[in-house]
Amino acid sequence: MKKIITFMLVLLTSICISAQNPGNGGRTQNGRKEFSPELYMKTLNEFVAREAKLTEAESAKFFPLLNEMFAKQHQIVGQQRELMMKSWKNANQNEDEYENLVTKLTALEVESKKVEQTYYKKFHSVLSWKKIFAVRIALQRFQVEALNRFQPGRGNNNMNKTPNNPQPRWNNNGWNNNNRK
Repeated sequence: MKKIITFMLVLLTSICISAQNPGNGGRTQNGRKEFSPELYMKTLNEFVAREAKLTEAESAKFFPLLNEMFAKQHQIVGQQRELMMKSWKNANQNEDEYENLVTKLTALEVESKKVEQTYYKKFHSVLSWKKIFAVRIALQRFQVEALNRFQPGRGNNNMNKTPNNPQPRWNNNGWNNNNRK
């Protein structure tokens, strides 16, 4: 009986100690790495530079503009989030208030696209339109890969495979055209 109690105490103590995990090495309680905006932007910039084949001179001029565009769009997303939070807190809204909310959210989406359109014109002062298009594709591809990397249950799972072919439709070289439907 004493052995069982001792074993239970040791087990409980070890569980409590591991739950606190003071030296977690930048990881959250579920074992995933903590999100770092600086690391994310550094990784994004490296990925885009590599995928769009930007030179160092082009990168030095382009990425400050891209980061400036992202900062402006981030402010707009913050406004959208604020509107959504207000609506979630007030569940007793009438139809007119919801119409107003949807109209404001849509206007903010349009504003974000206008910012993007303006900056694509600024990008042309640094890059050719062909490279701007390559940057756009690289940004979209980075988003897909980031989702696959950072979300549990995504990545090399069955969502990325066709039923008749176990090979992923998307690989490091782009679409696997043999699997395209």
